[in-house]
Amino acid sequence: MPGINIGKLVERTGKDLELNILAGVKGLDNLIESPELNRPGLAIAGFYEVFSHDRIQILGITECSFLRNLEKEERKNRLSRMFEFTIPCFIITSGQKVGDEFLEIAERKNVPVMQSPIPTSRFSGLLSYFLEMEFAPSCTIHGVLLDVYGLGVLLVGISGVGKSEAALELVERGHRLVADDVVILRRISKNLLIGTASEILKHNMEIRGLGIIDVEKLYGVGSIRNEKKVSLLVHLEKWELNKEYERLGIEELKRTIFDVEIPEYRIPVEPGRNLAILIEVAALQQRLIHQGYNPAVEFNKNLIDRILKKTPDTG
Repeated sequence: MPGINIGKLVERTGKDLELNILAGVKGLDNLIESPELNRPGLAIAGFYEVFSHDRIQILGITECSFLRNLEKEERKNRLSRMFEFTIPCFIITSGQKVGDEFLEIAERKNVPVMQSPIPTSRFSGLLSYFLEMEFAPSCTIHGVLLDVYGLGVLLVGISGVGKSEAALELVERGHRLVADDVVILRRISKNLLIGTASEILKHNMEIRGLGIIDVEKLYGVGSIRNEKKVSLLVHLEKWELNKEYERLGIEELKRTIFDVEIPEYRIPVEPGRNLAILIEVAALQQRLIHQGYNPAVEFNKNLIDRILKKTPDTG
């Protein structure tokens, strides 16, 4: 299972989660090995049988109030016993405070203690989402991911087929870029794939003849997204004269990535074809299918009904 150290967690989420380090700076290399969070109320009360000490420990209003109401000597004993376990870090939420003895023991044990003014439930939700993304199974794929009419559209195809050029025209038409060239896919649940860009290539595109362009700087913050659920895969391929291509769209193609089935369209590329418009139509078509209406199936059904009506009854 992957892991992330406390220093990287603070670097990547500190601003959004409003984290302030109070103690244990020497423990920023401590490794988080689980996406789960723990509230150590039972441990503070002296019960350690089910203490999930290997997780980030969240101290909210309840835990901090309980600690404050303990006698000083009892509080020290409880804290000393709790800190005997290997703990990655403590995060105090809702702007609560802990006593000096807590911070002193944490400093001695090299356990980072951080504070955030964000309410516990909201903070836990934000941090859990980050950790789920961080620990989710992931892979990289060569392609371009965009938000087209609210759908995450993943463009794939051989190098030079025109993926980035089509994506650039889609951005020009008001759609949003998620990732170009390298798309990182994470499986969050059984049927959910989330795509993001790598940190190095984030918001950038490589256009042959132009080089690297910064989409956010050129088109504004509304032209990019940091992540998007992958709902459709469009495979761009060079036109082959003797190859049979789908004409009606009755048969629905699927591509399996991480055991998640993604609807797929195969679009042949040749000079003169407006790929951006075709990709837009593919996205709109898929939205209709998600809503339970497939134009190709309806057309075929109506055609069969008309043929049957015109066929004389020979019985």
